[in-house]
Amino acid sequence: MCKVVVNGCLGIILLVGLIACKQNDKKAEVSPNINTPLMVSKHQAQFDSTFTTFLQHYYTISNALFNQQLSTANTAAENMIATIDSLPFNLLKADSIIIETAKENVVGIQADLKGLMAETTLQEKLKDFATISQALYDLVRTVQYSKATVYHFHCDKVFNNAGADWLSNSTMIQNPYLPGSKTVCGTLVDSLKFKQ
Repeated sequence: MCKVVVNGCLGIILLVGLIACKQNDKKAEVSPNINTPLMVSKHQAQFDSTFTTFLQHYYTISNALFNQQLSTANTAAENMIATIDSLPFNLLKADSIIIETAKENVVGIQADLKGLMAETTLQEKLKDFATISQALYDLVRTVQYSKATVYHFHCDKVFNNAGADWLSNSTMIQNPYLPGSKTVCGTLVDSLKFKQ
């Protein structure tokens, strides 16, 4: 009689154990796989479209400085400032720290653009442009702009050999810091293209 009770108890314990394992298996099936990469936000494309316009104004400033067209550089800087207000940071798939970092970068770029517009000489405008270029490089990486490749160049022979960077939408070297110069100075440092 004791044997039957013990065997019956053992059977019940095994049955309960099997049911619990089966339920745990079901839970494991619905839990997310942490190794699966996150999907890119469908809104990233909308952000990139506006950011493309923002970058185009920057490229216009660069070309204008290269061609020593100060009024064209000023107009492009004004257009770039106007585009800042329409950058939809809320559409980025990013945490709040990244979005805040991007917004802080934009505030700095806006101040430097105003500084560039206020300068009257090419050399002073180029100093502001160097600061804008570095901040914009940081911004492109922060927002992970994915619509086109952004090329990051460096020339170590400008500003008394202190060097300066600029961004371009082309691999062709057109150094805005050496306008009208036959000296070719520019090293491709980085190519930024984030995948969607």
